Amino acid sequence: MNGLAAKFAACVAALAACAVAALVVHALRADLGATRQQLVEARQALAGRDDVIARMRQDTAERARQQARLDRSQAAIASKLDATRLENRRLTDENAALRAWAGTRLPDDVVRLQANPALTGADAYVEYVPGGEPLHAADARAPHQR
Repeated sequence: MNGLAAKFAACVAALAACAVAALVVHALRADLGATRQQLVEARQALAGRDDVIARMRQDTAERARQQARLDRSQAAIASKLDATRLENRRLTDENAALRAWAGTRLPDDVVRLQANPALTGADAYVEYVPGGEPLHAADARAPHQR
């Protein structure tokens, strides 16, 4: 019986080893599944970042095109302004009456208008308008109107 008990013990040990191996394989498969899921999520995140990068590159290219268009516009405006100034200078040099008129003093109202700051946008206008002065209703007339 001793041989039978040894065989039985060996079978139990082999069965225990198989059970442990099965548990290890099951745990490894679970880890593999979790790792595959992490890989899928990482690929999705990477694809999302790639999409963001592509959109940012497109935005950058569009802004560069807009900047180039703006630069061309500004250059054209500056060129026109220079040509107009040159033409004005030429006309002033050629015409004595124009030279005399250009040398006269501006009217006080024009000087006052030039003394006011240039309004560039709604915020500048709101800051420039004095507070506390009521506006007339759309249907109301000012006292000096009939």
